[in-house]
Amino acid sequence: MPPRVQAGAALTLANLLWATTYTASALALSIGAGRLAALRFIIAGLLVLGFVLRAGLPRGKLLLQAAGLGVLGFSVAFGLQLLGIAYAGATLAALSIALEPLTTALVARLVLRERLSRLMPVAFPLAVAGTWLLAGAPLPGHNAHFIGILFLVLATVCYGFYNVLGKPLAHAIGEFRLTGIGTIAAAITLTPLLFFGPWPQVHPGDWIAVVYLGLGPTIAAYSLWYYAVRRVQVGFAAFFLYVQPVAGAALGWLWLGQGLSLLQLFGGFLILLGVYLGVREGSPAESVIV
Repeated sequence: MPPRVQAGAALTLANLLWATTYTASALALSIGAGRLAALRFIIAGLLVLGFVLRAGLPRGKLLLQAAGLGVLGFSVAFGLQLLGIAYAGATLAALSIALEPLTTALVARLVLRERLSRLMPVAFPLAVAGTWLLAGAPLPGHNAHFIGILFLVLATVCYGFYNVLGKPLAHAIGEFRLTGIGTIAAAITLTPLLFFGPWPQVHPGDWIAVVYLGLGPTIAAYSLWYYAVRRVQVGFAAFFLYVQPVAGAALGWLWLGQGLSLLQLFGGFLILLGVYLGVREGSPAESVIV
């Protein structure tokens, strides 16, 4: 199977898993957003700890880089996003997430010198507009706090660097070990969130959702992402991030009974069209470094 096909399948599955994050989190939201994030990575870290120790920790700089990347992409970016939501509101937060693929592609161009698709000026605006329509075409209020917008922009930049900087590390130590080390580092830094405020009553279903978030959207999805970017350019992979809002809306309709208007369906179509245009030209596959 050609590397691009392998990567495309891995990226599609990874983004389908990430799309379930919203539904699974909604089922366990009574735990609290910060505490839920901490539990997600603590459980994921415990699940991969044995594998990471058996595989052996990378030495020196590689270990520090893998751990630092996990803190950047999981702890810092998530914290900035929470602050952005608190100051600027959920509407701007949803729109800022639509810019993550664009940020990722630009960082890949800056750091890895990747060639950008010639159709990027058309594909990205289509996908961003589709994401906005799929979110219900919300209009941010006039009282959005500047500091909140700044936090959201910084979170998006952190996600972009996380998506890109892991590529050479995945080549060096392997995608699953990279994900495991980053998850453990994030778990350590997020643990203090468990002790903020009183604990609510946690039902068995909440724990099932938390364990799933640790296994699926964390360990499996991020390992699949790095499996893919070892084989293709990150700019190519970035377009697949737009699978998330489409799949997330479909899951919300199926599991939570959230209806979809014609405008939202048209938004989903624009996203898929943008993804098609973005990957149609294709980024060249790369040789896999084992």
